[in-house]
Amino acid sequence: MKKIFTLFLVLVLSMSLLAGCGDKETETAKAQEESASMTIRLSHNQPESSSEHEGAVAFKEKIEELSGGKIKVDIFPSMQLGSMREQAEAVQMGTNEITIQPIAVMTPFVEELQIVDFPFLWPSSNAMWDVLDGEAGNKLLEKTQAKGFKGLGFWGSGFKNFTTAGKEIHNPEDFQGVKMRVMPSPLLLEQYKAWGANPVPIEYAELYNALQQKIVDGQENPISTIAMNKFYEVQDNLVLSNHGYLAYVCVANKAWFDGLSDENQKMIIEAEKYARETQRKALEEKEHAFLEEIKKSDINIYELTDEEKAAFREASKPVHEEFAQTPDKKEILELIYKEIEAIK
Repeated sequence: MKKIFTLFLVLVLSMSLLAGCGDKETETAKAQEESASMTIRLSHNQPESSSEHEGAVAFKEKIEELSGGKIKVDIFPSMQLGSMREQAEAVQMGTNEITIQPIAVMTPFVEELQIVDFPFLWPSSNAMWDVLDGEAGNKLLEKTQAKGFKGLGFWGSGFKNFTTAGKEIHNPEDFQGVKMRVMPSPLLLEQYKAWGANPVPIEYAELYNALQQKIVDGQENPISTIAMNKFYEVQDNLVLSNHGYLAYVCVANKAWFDGLSDENQKMIIEAEKYARETQRKALEEKEHAFLEEIKKSDINIYELTDEEKAAFREASKPVHEEFAQTPDKKEILELIYKEIEAIK
């Protein structure tokens, strides 16, 4: 019995020592990580004159400030790291750490995000930010995790408007026979089919040439994108429709993010929040100047009336129903409707 008791004590002490060593090793590893330098690769598709880039710079400055220079950020604008989809794939696979991409680019990976792109869903940008920064937005960001992403927050590029060559759009019927460029998104394809247009998926980098060469008759984008890419040079009409919001989502590689210390995770979350707020404010300031730039061109500008918007809204209802067909999507969409109504 004495021998058994002695062996038991030795075993307990050994396990305690091993546990203590394990804890010390974990603490040491975390301490080493927090003291070591790290460089984050962050990509986006817009030029350096954009609010998206201004937000990316704000993220870089904030995280470098919070970390005392131990965490650095290399920014790659203007699709320097490949097409928009390739940038998203790189983050999903862990080749890069963070990217900021349009919702339509991310929906092939995370289909629940499609809800944000629904036509005539958002009454105003302020209402949208209230919703996306709240419970409904958090539910959408959580859906990214199953696909290898860590959703950090929603950014924006502004309400989308139509530009066309030769034909001014007032009602859905006016889209008959019009070839409209869209991002490669099933939702956007069905949206324009519902309005009677012929949607054509074309990569962003090829859009100006496609408009110039009459491969397509028109396109949709926010004022800032239309101005920065000078689409008004190769289009006749700008229709201020505000038919959908071109939102972006900032995502990190989930495995990489999960492997960081709690302290580093908190700094990244804080820096992204600061950056998204900076980006949204910069967008508001830039949009007015960009619209004034467009007005100086020869393009004809027309704003949809409330009655014309109502006709588009009615024609868009089947799209909402078709793309909210799963229980998860229905739940999130109903929550968004409820939160929008509460804001109103």
